[in-house]
This record gives sequence, structure tokens and C-alpha cells, in this order.
Amino acid sequence: MLTQISFTADKQLKEKASKKAKEKGITLKSILVFSMEAFSEGKIDVGLLPGNNEIEELHFDSPSINKKAEKLTSLLK
Repeated sequence: MLTQISFTADKQLKEKASKKAKEKGITLKSILVFSMEAFSEGKIDVGLLPGNNEIEELHFDSPSINKKAEKLTSLLK
């Protein structure tokens, strides 16, 4: 079963990533799907480095989770 994912990204970043993907003969969608697969399988990991801990946006379907996420974000700033 498939599901749709929607998010916002910096326009220049998207264009740069799309261009690089096209040069390699692959779609940006494929890069994102491969990245999700690798992350979920533990093949890649992410973390925050000191001084690079900015959180831009958090969006959840549940209003109560959104409220808690907003509070957490304000505490982390």
C-alpha cells in the first residue's frame, strides 16, 4: 500500500537536489524513498551537532500532539 508524504523545503535546496539527481539519472522522489528505506533499516543515521540544533517546523495530525510539539520546540530554542 502506498501513502502520500507532503512537506515544505527550501526552493533552492530542492532545485539543487533535483538537478544533481537528474545528472545521476534518478528522480528526487527515488532519492527520498531510498533515504527513508536506508534510515528505517539502520543503514544511515542522523543527529544534531553542537551549534546546529535549529528546529524549523513540526506538524502532526493530532492537535494535542501539535500543542506538545510546539511547547517542546520553544523549550529547545
